[in-house]
Amino acid sequence: MLCPKCGAYATAEDILCPQCQTLLTHDEGSGGGVQNIRQGRTGSRSTPARPVSPAPAPVPRRGASRTYVDASARSSSTNIPLYADPEIYDENGDRMGTEKIRSLREVNNSLAAEGLLPGSERVRHRRAKKKRFSGVNWAYVTIALVILLLLGAFGMYMYLDKTPGGQLILARMGVDAEAAALWQVGEERLDTGDIDGAVEYFLLAREKDGKDNINVTGLMSLCSAYEADGRLEEAEALYTEIYTEIAPSAPEAYRSMVRILLSQRRDPEAAELLKLAYEKTGQETFLQQRSELLPSIPTVDLIGGYYNQKKSLNLSSAESYDIYYTFDPEAVLPEGGTLYTGTIPLGEEGEHVLRAVAVSETLVSDPLQVTYQIFMPTPLQPQANLAPNTYQKSQTVRLTPGKLTDEELEKNPGYKSTLTDPVAQDIVIYYTIDGSAPDSDSPIFDGTPIKLPARKITLRAVSVNGYGKPSNTKEITYKIMAEPWPEAPFEMADAIGGMKLTATTREEFFLQHGEGERSEAVTSSLLQHECMRYYYPWGYVTMIHNSAGWVLGDLCFTSSYFSGPRGTGIGSMESDIVSKFKDMGQVASASGNRGLYEDDDDKGKIYLQEDGTKIIRYIASTGDGHRWQLEYILNTSGACTAILWTYLH
Repeated sequence: MLCPKCGAYATAEDILCPQCQTLLTHDEGSGGGVQNIRQGRTGSRSTPARPVSPAPAPVPRRGASRTYVDASARSSSTNIPLYADPEIYDENGDRMGTEKIRSLREVNNSLAAEGLLPGSERVRHRRAKKKRFSGVNWAYVTIALVILLLLGAFGMYMYLDKTPGGQLILARMGVDAEAAALWQVGEERLDTGDIDGAVEYFLLAREKDGKDNINVTGLMSLCSAYEADGRLEEAEALYTEIYTEIAPSAPEAYRSMVRILLSQRRDPEAAELLKLAYEKTGQETFLQQRSELLPSIPTVDLIGGYYNQKKSLNLSSAESYDIYYTFDPEAVLPEGGTLYTGTIPLGEEGEHVLRAVAVSETLVSDPLQVTYQIFMPTPLQPQANLAPNTYQKSQTVRLTPGKLTDEELEKNPGYKSTLTDPVAQDIVIYYTIDGSAPDSDSPIFDGTPIKLPARKITLRAVSVNGYGKPSNTKEITYKIMAEPWPEAPFEMADAIGGMKLTATTREEFFLQHGEGERSEAVTSSLLQHECMRYYYPWGYVTMIHNSAGWVLGDLCFTSSYFSGPRGTGIGSMESDIVSKFKDMGQVASASGNRGLYEDDDDKGKIYLQEDGTKIIRYIASTGDGHRWQLEYILNTSGACTAILWTYLH
């Protein structure tokens, strides 16, 4: 029978419902009411009874086969513990365990599915099912669903717009996204071999970053994409931009650019870039790589420093490469250098900065640079045996090289070290008594006593050692009161033919001497004016054009048409001419030249020419910054053949 309260199945012997423990009423009548039908009994009619399906067998546990529940095995329902599970037996009657009694709803559902549920129960089952859905407000459900949909859409928008993951999704979809996402998608495209796609995304990302937010790592990836695509010029340009403008201290761009240069056999450019990379980053690896690439720096056998004598040096290359060197600080090596072929002398005094490079095809080593300071030992001033004084009769003087006392040598160790140098001790003494400064064109003292002329005279002398280094000038002033007195020097008053340079006009000259045989315009380094020269049988005259017009510039004559100053003229001998002007009696130098006198701008000197002829030249100052010059041209016999009178601008 079925429990009227919970609908659970119970046997005829059960007093209490095994499910809800409700007291069961066992009606012995055979009425055909609903209650009897629910309890499995039939009415008194003779119609065949409708078979009642037995209670569903419990599901065996642990894979056991289904069996029946022996309700009769229970001795009394009072002995059944509340909520006890019915015992389960297998086909052989062995007890297997217990199983929970299913609820009335489960039983009804099962019976309804098999079509075994009584009619009234099926109706009630459908009504209960319908009742569960009859209280739903579908408008609210729809609104709730719309709200959930909107919230989901908003959440999706926020995720895509505000999160890196969302931006990455947009970038992959080809939708506008942030630069970081574009860079990442470009990397993904590059990893998968889509070079064009990678370049496109990298360029979009770079444009997105702008100039204020540069992604160096991303730009390096763009360079890699360019290289992979064979666009080396664009890769080089971007690498150069990175290490020159964007990130000079970042080493990656230098390394990549050097790799490209070396692959293209552009070794000199790679060497220069490695040098720049080391300077900007300070990484020793660049310097080491450069040293491995370039030829070794040349070596020199003379260390730099101070030397007080002539030196020579030799260069060498470890790899036997050609060496180019220079001492010119402006020269560019190797183009502006000299190919080394042998020993290089350092003879000149002063500072010498040697620079040299080794050259192997197109590669040039770093320069060798060594500084040498050559300062030759300076000799001491010569010494004279005649003390400065006033003397009443003629005097002679001797000169000797200077010397230091032992005490002075101890205080001057630098000079003391030169005493053992034969070149430093090879002393030549040059001297003058004509008023000029002694030099290599002055007389050499050879041991012959120097005769001092009358009047006030200054003896000047220098010592020159074998290195050509002169000493300081020794000056000694004497006053000799013995006669005869020297003549006066050449002066402006010593005119020719009553004329005056730059004062006698062309018209005045033409009036006295004519306009000549011919004329021509000439240039003169001495006159430095617009010049016209007029030729005559006796010589020529040059007129210059200045603010006063055309005036006398120079006069040259080779005949007795004119006479020279102080009774000199054509045919006069050297001794006659010299005797008319000041002569301090200085002997000729080794070159054959002889100084007569020198006093500021006034001077007189005899010059020996290569052909054996001589020129006696006198110069007088005009007092306004200009000078007049008088020259006597002598033949090899010493006779005057021409006289030239010139205005010096």
